Order: sequence, then structure tokens, then C-alpha cells
Amino acid sequence: MIRTMVGPTLHAIEHDEFNAFITIDREGALAARSDSLARRQAGRALGPLDGVPVAIKDCIDTAGLRTTIGSGMYADRVPDTDAEVVRRLKAAGVIIVGKTNCTELCCGTTGANAWFGDVMNPHDTTRYTGGSSSGSAAAVAAGLVPMAIGTDTSCSIRHPAAACGVVGFKPTFGRVSTEGVSVCATPLDHVGPIARSVDDAATLLGAMQSDGWDDPTEPARAINELDQLRIGILQGPFYDLCEPDVQAAFDDAIDVLKRRPWHVEPVDLGLDLETIDHEANLLCADLVTVYGADVAAAPAGVVGDELRFWFDAVADVDTDRYAEALAVRDRVTIAVEAAFDTWDVLLCPTIRKGAGLLAEAAAEDRMPRMGNCSLWDMTGQPSLTVPLGGMVDGHAGPSRRDRNGMPLGLLINTRRDADTLALQMGRIAESALA
Repeated sequence: MIRTMVGPTLHAIEHDEFNAFITIDREGALAARSDSLARRQAGRALGPLDGVPVAIKDCIDTAGLRTTIGSGMYADRVPDTDAEVVRRLKAAGVIIVGKTNCTELCCGTTGANAWFGDVMNPHDTTRYTGGSSSGSAAAVAAGLVPMAIGTDTSCSIRHPAAACGVVGFKPTFGRVSTEGVSVCATPLDHVGPIARSVDDAATLLGAMQSDGWDDPTEPARAINELDQLRIGILQGPFYDLCEPDVQAAFDDAIDVLKRRPWHVEPVDLGLDLETIDHEANLLCADLVTVYGADVAAAPAGVVGDELRFWFDAVADVDTDRYAEALAVRDRVTIAVEAAFDTWDVLLCPTIRKGAGLLAEAAAEDRMPRMGNCSLWDMTGQPSLTVPLGGMVDGHAGPSRRDRNGMPLGLLINTRRDADTLALQMGRIAESALA
């Protein structure tokens, strides 16, 4: 477990060069540190996360601490109660140091924010972080905090984690409560950890998750059983639509992983990812239901163009069309779960291209950023990204990056409820690719 002193952490985020934070809670963090120190001195530490600084995406409610959902509409919003995930983290002794920047109402995949300012990638400040958990990924990648919380409806934990060269995990749908978290698409919304190692992500997930789940820090299989894994290398759009430099980096990583005695073969799921993504977007009609009146009433200049674009795109989705999109989700889920009757793990690049320039982000096609990720929100399977270049001293390694030297990710997907297997595979990949 990476330990970071709260004082230096607060100093670092108060001098944040990447615009990763919207709100810093110095007073609350120092009070929580005092409580943690008292517990430790009395021999009553709450567990491995007691006293560890963690940043929370600003779409997750924190009692008494501003929660804006990245929007000028809610710039002064202070919730009365904590989200369920925050309650669980506080019960584990986590020190919440602040709220991280995100795209407005979590709509968007670049980290651009018209009200609070864009988040910059710590590897190159002219390039975007990805989104919508942009600030959480940037804060971890920059070493401002050892770990952070993000949310994911189509790619929003894994894309920024990959673009910033850190670990991001979207657990099985429902494993972590979304109570007290802003809504994008209720059937697709997930909450999960972003960290500098798979072990840290697993530890954080253990504190976040609802009751009744297995311990994600424990191995899913014995070491000797791991040598019998059946690994499918996803083809079709998962690979063919990647940039050539991404393909080359991914191929090299797979060659390294093939040194283990696994059964590894290419597999094509035969899915039209663009059509599936379109159906997933229709489920974002939940945004209009929850926030539509506030957006309609917002003064000019308060709501950004990207959010208005999203609202226009889903404003006319009626009950029948929403039900059709849900039916597509159910059919695709059954099809993908059936693939896991043959394969234990399915691998692909996390992103089809490395982080682009912030100045050009608005004109970029979004599919290269999130096209390999969104399927797993529709189907609810666990989906973990680890840096293709491994981690060196807490940063993405120098090899297997894109042509501009930006980080890339390996996406590890397993069947529903097999989160511990995804994490175990992530540890192996993390070690092998370092």
C-alpha cells in the first residue's frame, strides 16, 4: 500500500498544475488525519486504508462539502448527506482531501469543462486526460493522491486512466452502490477505483463495495490454476479500428504475456460496437429526466455546449424506445456472457488512440476514445485497465506508448462477478509489462 502523508498531499493539490481539483477540503482532511493518528496510537486502526488520502470525483455527494457535478448550475451545491460509497470509505478511515474535476454532468470523454476549466494530462499538458473522471485520473497520475474514485457509464474510469497511464477498474454492475451519485444512465452507471497499482485498486474496491461480495484483495484462483487460463484476444473493431501505433504496442504486450503457459487465441465477438454504443446513449435519457428542468432554466453561459448537445441527442427518447434499448442491453449481455463459457479473460487495447490535443478535442470523433470500453458498461462485466508500458516508480513505463509518447492501456475483461480474476490477471500483466 502506498502511504502518502496528508500534509504534503494537501500542499501538492493546492499547487495543482493540472486543474485536477474543483474543491479542496483542507480543514476536513486535517481533522480526519488527527482522528486516524489517534486510532493508530491506540492500536485501533480501521484497516489498511486508515489515514490514506483519497480524492472523490465531484459527482459523488459528500456531506458538507461542495459537490458540483462539474457544472456551473450546481457551483454552490452542498449536499446534506454522503453517498453510500463515501460512507463506506469514511468507515474504513479514508481521508477525503477534495473533489476532482469532471466533465459537466459527466457528459464527455476529453476532460474539457467550460465552467471549471479543462483538466490537463500530467504527461503533456497540451493533451487531454480523457473523461469524464478526468480529475481523478490526472490527480493519481501526477502523484497528487495515491488513489481516487471515479464513475463509469461508457468509459469514464478506464479511458482517463489509460490516457494518463494509471490503473482504472469498472467493477461488476451493482458491486458498488450508486446511491448519492449523479445519474447518467441508471442501467449503466458504475463507481470504481483509480490507483497507481492493481493492489491499491483492489484494496480501495474492498472498502467501497456493498456487503456480500468476495474480498477483491484475495486471489480468485490458485497460482497453479492460473496457468490453465483461456485468454481471448479480441479482434474486429476492438483491434482493427485502433491506430497503427496502438496496435503495435498491444501486439508487443501480448507477445510478452504469451510467455506464460496460457491458451491464447484470437476471438471475434461479431458485435457492431457502434450500434451498441448508440443504444447505450439512448439510456442516457435518464439525464433529461433528472436534470432537464435545471438545464432548461439555466441562464445563458452557465451550461456548456457539450452538455446541451447531449441533451438534444436524447431529449426525444420515449418510453418505448428506452425499453428497446434496454432489450438490446439484455441481448448483448447474454451474448457476451456466453463468450465467457469459452474464455476466462478477453483482452483488447483500452483506447484506440493516445490522448489528443486539448485544442482539437471538440472536433475529434469520440469512438477512438471510448469504443473499446462502452460494451462492458452495457453488459456489466468487470473491466480493468492497466498501463501497456507497466509502471516505473508509480508512472507509466517508457515503452509501449503512442507515437507522441502518451500512455496506452491494456483492457482486461472477465465474466460478471469475476472481479477478483480480472484483478489477478491485472497483477500478472502489471508485473510482466513493467
